[in-house]
Amino acid sequence: NPVFDDGSSCKGEYLIMAENILILSMTRMGDMIQTTPLISGLKEKYPTAKITLLVTSDFASAVPLIPDVDESIILNLRQFDKQENWEDLSWVKIYRYLEKSVEDIKSRNFDLLVNLSHSKFSALMVRYLGIKNIVGFYCNDFGNRMTGHPWMQYFSVEVFNRKYNEFNLVEIFSRSGGVDVRGRAIEVVRSQNQLSVDTLMSFGEEDILIGFQAGSSLEDRRWPLRSFANLADMLIENLNARIVIFGVESENEVAEEIKNSAKNKDRISNLAGKTNLSELSRWLEKCKYLVTNDTGTMHLAAALGTKIVGLFFAHAHPYETAPFSPGHLIFQARISCAPCSYGVHCNNIVCIDKVRPQHLLSAIENHIKTKTWILPEQITQDSELNVFETVFDFDMNFKLRPLVRVGLDMDDMFRAAYTLLWRESLEGKKDAGKFEFRINGVCEDLTRDYDCSAIKSIEEQLRKKYLILEGITKLGNSGKRMCGNIIRGVSGGNGNSNKIAQFGEDISCIDGKIEVLGLSNPEVRPLADMFSKRKENLVGNNVCFLAIETRKSYIDLINECEKLKKNLKSCVKKLSDSRSGIVNQAVSI
Repeated sequence: NPVFDDGSSCKGEYLIMAENILILSMTRMGDMIQTTPLISGLKEKYPTAKITLLVTSDFASAVPLIPDVDESIILNLRQFDKQENWEDLSWVKIYRYLEKSVEDIKSRNFDLLVNLSHSKFSALMVRYLGIKNIVGFYCNDFGNRMTGHPWMQYFSVEVFNRKYNEFNLVEIFSRSGGVDVRGRAIEVVRSQNQLSVDTLMSFGEEDILIGFQAGSSLEDRRWPLRSFANLADMLIENLNARIVIFGVESENEVAEEIKNSAKNKDRISNLAGKTNLSELSRWLEKCKYLVTNDTGTMHLAAALGTKIVGLFFAHAHPYETAPFSPGHLIFQARISCAPCSYGVHCNNIVCIDKVRPQHLLSAIENHIKTKTWILPEQITQDSELNVFETVFDFDMNFKLRPLVRVGLDMDDMFRAAYTLLWRESLEGKKDAGKFEFRINGVCEDLTRDYDCSAIKSIEEQLRKKYLILEGITKLGNSGKRMCGNIIRGVSGGNGNSNKIAQFGEDISCIDGKIEVLGLSNPEVRPLADMFSKRKENLVGNNVCFLAIETRKSYIDLINECEKLKKNLKSCVKKLSDSRSGIVNQAVSI
């Protein structure tokens, strides 16, 4: 949904017919692959449109992998890493390069820009380009970064409320561009180059080829090298597997250490730094499984159809960045601090030791035999592990299905209720006819995936949270009335400036109280944060306009409090009724 020159935005369908679309994806290869459902959806929505992808030179080689891209623009700041290209070390040269690049982009007359890069630099660039219709991050006249679409506003606050988020970044990105991702998965263009395996390694037809991606962008996110080495030996000895270690050139040392630590070195090949992206793609297609940390290689392999055994540690969170296609297995420690908050440096990364090589061996062995992911028998409710399978749910939405059946708790209830809330609220579409369908589907999933025997205790705890929601609603109604007073005073032309100023101070006081309630009650903080994020995007000097838009923010907050409470109560009732039916059936038997 576009953001217009006055900073306003609209929900629902685009009000334009885009013919020339620019997409900014100036981060990593994995992020580029995660945009593929959005790009394919835009191509379907605007079949005659030309789609251009703007990327940095670091990942320009990945552009041919992205379907439906007609052209690319490469921003190359790496050229200034070389002294000979920047002999006088003058920042003027960099400025002139950027100025020329941006002027070239402006001359192409794009009519829709989608910015998925959340950096301040990309937001400033978007502002300078002056493209009228913008999705994603941009800057206002004062250089403040703005988020003009409801789903991108959610993206900005989700990082502070990770335990209550069930949305993969693929869905957030896609829905910000008006693309429904139900039933969609990431995809890439398959390489047409023939791969000569003899040049790098040889293997027999009976061999099971299993890939390892042991590196990652952050060292804290890596499974221990000794665990990779032990797993390699187990896979070789039990499955007659051949192990191929992938990675970039800087990860060659990591790959060599794994190989040298293993007993069966002759069955392990180190390809780290020895393949380009096209060759890597061909190798990943040949692998039956890829055991990997949260990396771009993981997303590439999943898009190619290779089964993933994903390892998520430290800041990595599978709800956000698991491979967006069904049929993969994900491991994550189930401890109170997982995942780490962004910006936190952990001095004791205990989560990496919760996942053991035997767990992965058993999972892969079972999958080879049954073609399904079965929970390894060594993993119980006390194992401090989350194990997920990526699936499409009852409504064809992507989700993580937990395979370890633990007791349902408050966080699980709120995560489910928020998922229902945001899918309706951020889309701006009311579909009362689907409410029962969605509630029934969610509760059936909860009953299957969790032990819901403590639902009565949860219901008791929720009563206290309902009071907090009612307190926020009361504050929202007070703010709404204050805005109404300002609107009437200004539009009637008889408003007392001192009185209006007092109303403004009262509104600031109300907002402060809403923020405090959010900070002191984590379960409702997503609502308070979304309210604050909406207000951040209100700019200008027109008091009446600002009061009208602020009033809308209070109305949204009030409605979301009511919807969240309704979702929670409906889920509790369904689960309680289901639980009563199970108990009565057991008694009758």
